[in-house]
Amino acid sequence: MEASRQPQVFINFRGSELRHTFVYYLRTALVKNGINVFTDNMEPKGRNQKILFKRIEESKIALAIFSSRYTESSWCLEELVKMKECMDAEKLVIIPIFYIVTPYTIKKQMGDFGDKFRVLVDYVDDVTEKKWTDALKSVPLILGITYDGQSEEQLLINQIVGEVQRVIKIISQGEGDEKNKMVCTNTSTGSSFIPQNRNMVDPENQIELVGLSQRLKELKEKLDLSRKETRIVGVLGMPGIGKTTLVKRLYDEWKHNFQRHLHMVNIRQKSKEYGTHSLERMILKELLSDTYNDITEEMTYASVKDELLKKKVLLVLDDVSSKKQIQGLLGNLNWIRKGSKIVITTRDKISITQFEYTYVVPRLNITDGLKQFSFYAFEDHNCPYPGNLMDLSTKFVDYARGNPLALKILGRELLSIDKDQWPKRLDTLAQLPIPYIQDLLRASYDDLSNQQKEAFLVVAWFFGSGDEYYIRSLVDTEDPDSADDAASEVRDLAGNLLISISSGRLEMHDLMATFAKKLCSSLSNENNYGYQMIWNHESFNAAAKNKRMRYVNQPRKKVTESEMDNVMGILLDVSEMDNNMTLDSKFFSEMCNLRYLKVYNSQCSRDCDVGCKLTFPDGLKCSMENVRYLYWLQFPLKKLSKAFNPKNLIELNLPYSKITRLWKESKEISKLKWVDLSHSSELCDISGLIGAHNIRRLNLEGCIELKTLPQEMQEMESLIYLNLGGCTRLVSLPEFKLKSLKTLILSHCKNFEQFPVISECLEALYLQGTAIKCIPTSIENLQKLILLDLKDCEVLVSLPDCLGNLRSLQELILSGCSKLKFFPELKETMKSIKILLLDGTAIKQMPILLQCIQSQGHSVANKTLPNSLSDYYLSSSLLSLCLSGNDIESLHANISQLYHLKWLDLKNCKKLKSVSVLPPNLKCLDAHGCDSLEEVGSPLAVLMVTGKIHCTYIFTNCNKLDQVAESNIISFTWRKSQMMSDALNRYNGGFVLESLVSTCFPGCEVPASFDHQAYGALLQTKLPRHWCDSRLTGIALCAVILFPDYQHQSNRFLVKCTCEFGTEDGPCISFSSIVGGWSEPGYEPRTIKSDHVFIGYTSWLDINKRHVEKHGNGCIPSKASLRFQVTDGASEVGNCHVLKCGFTLVYTPNDSDDISPVRVVDIATRDKEDGLENATSNKLSRNDYEFSHQSNCGVTSRRDECFLSEELP
Repeated sequence: MEASRQPQVFINFRGSELRHTFVYYLRTALVKNGINVFTDNMEPKGRNQKILFKRIEESKIALAIFSSRYTESSWCLEELVKMKECMDAEKLVIIPIFYIVTPYTIKKQMGDFGDKFRVLVDYVDDVTEKKWTDALKSVPLILGITYDGQSEEQLLINQIVGEVQRVIKIISQGEGDEKNKMVCTNTSTGSSFIPQNRNMVDPENQIELVGLSQRLKELKEKLDLSRKETRIVGVLGMPGIGKTTLVKRLYDEWKHNFQRHLHMVNIRQKSKEYGTHSLERMILKELLSDTYNDITEEMTYASVKDELLKKKVLLVLDDVSSKKQIQGLLGNLNWIRKGSKIVITTRDKISITQFEYTYVVPRLNITDGLKQFSFYAFEDHNCPYPGNLMDLSTKFVDYARGNPLALKILGRELLSIDKDQWPKRLDTLAQLPIPYIQDLLRASYDDLSNQQKEAFLVVAWFFGSGDEYYIRSLVDTEDPDSADDAASEVRDLAGNLLISISSGRLEMHDLMATFAKKLCSSLSNENNYGYQMIWNHESFNAAAKNKRMRYVNQPRKKVTESEMDNVMGILLDVSEMDNNMTLDSKFFSEMCNLRYLKVYNSQCSRDCDVGCKLTFPDGLKCSMENVRYLYWLQFPLKKLSKAFNPKNLIELNLPYSKITRLWKESKEISKLKWVDLSHSSELCDISGLIGAHNIRRLNLEGCIELKTLPQEMQEMESLIYLNLGGCTRLVSLPEFKLKSLKTLILSHCKNFEQFPVISECLEALYLQGTAIKCIPTSIENLQKLILLDLKDCEVLVSLPDCLGNLRSLQELILSGCSKLKFFPELKETMKSIKILLLDGTAIKQMPILLQCIQSQGHSVANKTLPNSLSDYYLSSSLLSLCLSGNDIESLHANISQLYHLKWLDLKNCKKLKSVSVLPPNLKCLDAHGCDSLEEVGSPLAVLMVTGKIHCTYIFTNCNKLDQVAESNIISFTWRKSQMMSDALNRYNGGFVLESLVSTCFPGCEVPASFDHQAYGALLQTKLPRHWCDSRLTGIALCAVILFPDYQHQSNRFLVKCTCEFGTEDGPCISFSSIVGGWSEPGYEPRTIKSDHVFIGYTSWLDINKRHVEKHGNGCIPSKASLRFQVTDGASEVGNCHVLKCGFTLVYTPNDSDDISPVRVVDIATRDKEDGLENATSNKLSRNDYEFSHQSNCGVTSRRDECFLSEELP
């Protein structure tokens, strides 16, 4: 299209510095792209300036370039008024460009822009001033392009050109149709006025509907539109979430079903401009337009109630801001006819709490979010998949947290920059947020009270997310403990959707946190001293420099309150400081409003070499009486200032400090709730905490000089957590009672010998690594105790019999108690135990974990089942049992009745000779290093259909396992997998990523039951016809792994198989399966001494489903290729090799009711019958019916009679 035929673009701007630089390059770029552009210097000289109004009327698009000097020119403002008139007449599209200013600055006439405007209006009449003001308020509401001066101007120019081309395209598509109409989408979404054909589908409007149908359906359910009752629904959502779009769509669909209807938008702003009473008259005028020609000042809902009650109404009130506003708009609701529906949108939850029905507009899910983002970020509206751009797009969507408007604006911005710059923009989003979003959120912020504003900034800077009670205690004006209905600024923020609170946890959206942090600098520029925040080392350095300058220049002058630093919070990251800083002792003395002080190290939260970096040669001389939160990593002084006044202090956090005591004198500390003095290695006295009756948590971990606790601590009636771990000089505790204490940590107090029961409310007791020799019988009083940790109590010799009476105990840890020889009998009352760790003890017999109630059923000695599972103590609770490293020789026969046992750890039980039948729900048995193990149960475990998908049995380094034991292991895993696979097939189970059942044991032969075998890691073979019939339930995989001089250093070891089943044309079924291995906590290496066999069984159910979905039933693979490898989960393990491998197909029996062991149909025989060659170049020769083969480990020749004849017990 030629430039002369293009819709004209008018550029409105101010200043020669723009004319000869930015505007010149912008005009050049527009012309270069064939766009018809007009600037005032193109008009011949000597003509009246009003000719420019005609040029505006001739244009279809106007670029309004706002800069700090814009309001110097009355003519710029006159042009803007004319542009607004054309826009209101739906004849012009305005694209605002905010050149190193923000839309909010323009709308509110702030900073230099506002100062120049106020000077200018002194010379004009009130009518002109109002026209200018209205134009400056309305045009910035349109979605524009913002430039902050921190990126290249060429990127801005490219973005403007792209936006102009987009609008021209829409205009051009609508030309030539007589029904063309200038329409305006709602300004709250930031859309410009564009010409649009009613019959033309605008793809941008289509993308606005992403996720809308489900939201609309849910809103309709809330309104219950099919019923005749009156219903008022409050629609709640954060700015940009799509409230207006949603209710507009609802209104357009349903307004024809009501005789009276009205959709009133932007009520928050209109209420400020016209007043609530005027809005009430507007509502009456629309609803009664068929009855009254004019609505007088005297008319109210009450005066025309009879007329209003004649007809049902659909009333949509968009963007209300308070309960009072709703009351003013709707009155007492007695004028509303039954069956009417009223929808009220708001971002303030509190304003709609009086209504029974509320709909919270959800954010877009990741799929819809990607659609929304991709539409605006990519020229073809689609994100390439897979690849780096998809990963980046997902991160941008995650940043926006499903906010449709944020995704739209962010996508448009990214469309204008090179894709190579996307990672950089992602990294800078927190520091350089999107200006339009900032302005949108600023409107919500401005509606808050001063206390709520302060709370918002504090949450963003100091907390972000965390426990609701904790943050409320530190932020709210009133203590949340003072009353159930105490006023709460934090909950008010949640009501305004600036934060979210769910299940006692507070979260702040990333967009909100970024907005708050950027806002602080804006508030500083606006001279709003009440909310100053020092948040980086540069601003901290500046404050220190200003302090020194005042002290030097005016050393004797008394500083007045108005001159004091009005700093609310200091957030100093010492890792950003290059050098140490020496500060005056009175540095904080003038900060009378300081309430939050945090000196931290973002790179390390411990005692690192960086140090505190702040020094006070003369100490600290300040009261800090308003400080609520004090966190100072590596506090450099021996004690706090004598003048320090903690009367408002709620949290004191001085980890890794040099402090020896807090203070000598008694101080008012009744508000103190949280204290952390952990790893203050010189702390020897905590008497300063006497009087902290409301303290909840006290952390003294690693205070190695602390010898005792003051007796007065018993007055800490609210203390629920006490950590004394690593206090190596602590010998005992005072004889006191702490009635609320739930958690007591004494771990690694190596000189601690006697434990008194100091609270009967204890739920967790940590005595790990202490010098305790015996547990007192008074422990029986701890009936709420859930966890007892006695790990590495190396001198502990006995446990009291009353231990079995702890009815709430769920976890008992005795690992490493090397002198403990006996375990007490567990009693009937101990039914809650879930985890029992006995590894590394001197116990030689497995504890009796089950006792039979003789009055019910028969005794255990008779080896008969009880009448019910509840006849055995503990059988319904124990999940994990660890006996590793002990000298036990066998397991009790009744272990099979531990029906809920999931993990059994027998590692390195060197004297263990046999394993009896195991329980049915066992997920993992690890018998690594059981050198004497010869026998296993037959079957290995009780065979039952269970709810668990994956189970594994590990026998690595069990080199004395006999052939019968190996046969039992193979037989059991085969039958177990078939049973589980059949169950999955019957119940249409889900996708299985791992083997159903896996095992490993010493050996160097693939069992003969595997029909396809090969040397090395690759197995390729042909398949018979009809192999993939309805009876196929799974695949059995096997690999023999060589471990030459191997010591596994990782905590993960996996044997993986990549399988491809295909035709001559290529693969049509591909999947990967974990054959076997282990994954365990800790980093203790597992040495493997010989070759091992790994076997795994995988369900065919989901593999076949995916194959049918992709290829239908027509593609029947005729060949298979399987490649095995050894990995640690991240990379291949180099010093392990696959010696042999094999696989076979698992089928159900012909009789589906028969669950006895089934031998796989001999595929070799089928191959011969079908005339297929089943032998391949790498296949082993063997007898398919006999388990008879030459082994590198020796010669074996037998028939697996156990496998063929074993019956289900």
